[in-house]
Amino acid sequence: MKSDPTTPRAWANTLVRMWGPRFPVDVQQIALEYSKRFEDPVRKIAEAPVPNFEGALAPLSKRGGWAILYNPNIRSAGRINYTLGHEWGHYLCHRHQAPAGFECGESDVLGGSRQQEREADLFASYLLMPLDDFRAQVGGQRMSLDLLKHCADRYDVSLTASALKWIESTPLCAAVVVATNGFVLWCRRSAAATRARIFFPSGMELPDGALAAARSSLVSQDDKDLPPGVWWSRPTREVVIFADHYEMTISLLMFEDLGVLPDGWENEDAEDVFDRFTR
Repeated sequence: MKSDPTTPRAWANTLVRMWGPRFPVDVQQIALEYSKRFEDPVRKIAEAPVPNFEGALAPLSKRGGWAILYNPNIRSAGRINYTLGHEWGHYLCHRHQAPAGFECGESDVLGGSRQQEREADLFASYLLMPLDDFRAQVGGQRMSLDLLKHCADRYDVSLTASALKWIESTPLCAAVVVATNGFVLWCRRSAAATRARIFFPSGMELPDGALAAARSSLVSQDDKDLPPGVWWSRPTREVVIFADHYEMTISLLMFEDLGVLPDGWENEDAEDVFDRFTR
């Protein structure tokens, strides 16, 4: 009998092959049906409108098995779908490590610092947005808010999730910077930006002149070309998303004059010591 996958990416790829090229992926159907092969299946997927709560994987003490819970008041439907994928990832990868389950807030579901949360994110990303299909959608197109929206709609995920997938998949020198109240919460860099040692640490104040720092409304702007010295020592193109809560901004930064990595650049270990240390 073939053994089960042992990594989040392998689990996601296995399920993607079974589901086929249909989008968006129905996480609820897959979780309820596929988990029947285990002695402790997912028996229930239900709403849990708890403040400051995104989702959970909870054990069912009476019936045995597990429940996946999610907050129906999350503003983005795509965020709900991604949360379901995240908790399903916890089930497949971590349930034997945490018999009490997982309760995940907003900071856990995207950009979480703990290893298990990052693995659940990785699983959700590869399940909902398979890399080959994602690359086919973006191709060699210039990144824009419209392109991000296309990906978010196709995969039923948030704009932030689609931006992070692009960062993972692109050979360009680029970064996603998430900030709140004018200060950086966290950033994620492409492999090329990692090699160029471009980074924006948590707690850094958004620079004067940045599009994200000029928040005057809740309307997103497509992009802005910025001169050297604003975000970095090189010219920068910034695409920004203004979230409608927590005064949050998501900046997609592109350092286009630095070129691209050559073919075969993909490297699962692209993040460097700085990334791990700043978490």
